[in-house]
Amino acid sequence: MNTKESLQRLFDLDAFDAGGHADALFLDAVRDACSHHIRSCEIFRSLCRLADFTPESIQGMNDLPRIPWLMVNVFKRYHLTSVPEDEIVATFTSSGTTGLKSHIAWDRGSMERQDAMRAAIMRSLGLVSDRPVNYLIFAYAPDIAGSKGAAHAQSRYAGFAPVAESFYAIHGDGQGEPAFDAGECIDRLRAFAETGLPVRIIGFPAFAWRMLKEMERRGTTLEFPQESLFILAGGWKGAQNESVPKAVFAGIAAERLNISGERIRDVYGFVEHGVPYMTCEAGRFHVPVYSRAFVRRPGTLELLADGERGLLQVVSPYNLAQPSLAVLSTDYVIQGR
Repeated sequence: MNTKESLQRLFDLDAFDAGGHADALFLDAVRDACSHHIRSCEIFRSLCRLADFTPESIQGMNDLPRIPWLMVNVFKRYHLTSVPEDEIVATFTSSGTTGLKSHIAWDRGSMERQDAMRAAIMRSLGLVSDRPVNYLIFAYAPDIAGSKGAAHAQSRYAGFAPVAESFYAIHGDGQGEPAFDAGECIDRLRAFAETGLPVRIIGFPAFAWRMLKEMERRGTTLEFPQESLFILAGGWKGAQNESVPKAVFAGIAAERLNISGERIRDVYGFVEHGVPYMTCEAGRFHVPVYSRAFVRRPGTLELLADGERGLLQVVSPYNLAQPSLAVLSTDYVIQGR
């Protein structure tokens, strides 16, 4: 079986399939992807040689943490590829709130698998609808988005219910620079409410929060159907000082827009890895079948048990364009069951 065949078998599963069969298909895909990157990327091949690691070293799930991993910062300084440059169809950058930005590449198959993951996760969580909706998107409009990975991902979440009308909250001003106006968003929501259709509000939580606070300041209340949905993605970034607990955010969203807490979903991800992690209606992040996650202690990098807080490491075989098979992030998480 070749690499693309083993990946296809993995991607034929439901997004949250679990158990021995799912594990076996995941291990097959990881072994094949590991072989591909060893053949095609000199840096990854050298790392595996130094670690005395081969694809055959992956006999079970407990072997996944042994895969030579790359720190996210590596992708800020080096352009590592595992396919010829003429097979790369898209390159995206991280948000880059400070310092250098990561540059991540996809070939056609990897880009299609990234879209397939997102679609399968949305289906499995019951968030795909046939009913037309209006979209308010707190992300960069296509004309100013450039190669920003977050803008690409956020725009993709506007494809899981038919579009009646859509509005990008961060768009170009007269000089082509990004501009945001909370009042403009409120006016657009008011027009959306008059249609009687559900609304889907997608994107950076900081901008959504500024709009909700402005609605609160003005005393503005709008009513949207129960099918309406928040999908918060991209994190608070440079507005971390404005961040609020989800319960606070949900309380004002319910008060001002009639959107309940279980219809507010968070998406975690980072461009160097590319797998989206979404919360369920109970507010817990779930790892899809296309990935496995571990938690490591800062400093020693030992694996931590459930309930302990440490650095997130993730493994996914989906991207054959770059050796991002195993990535250690700088984000802190707590793993649970």
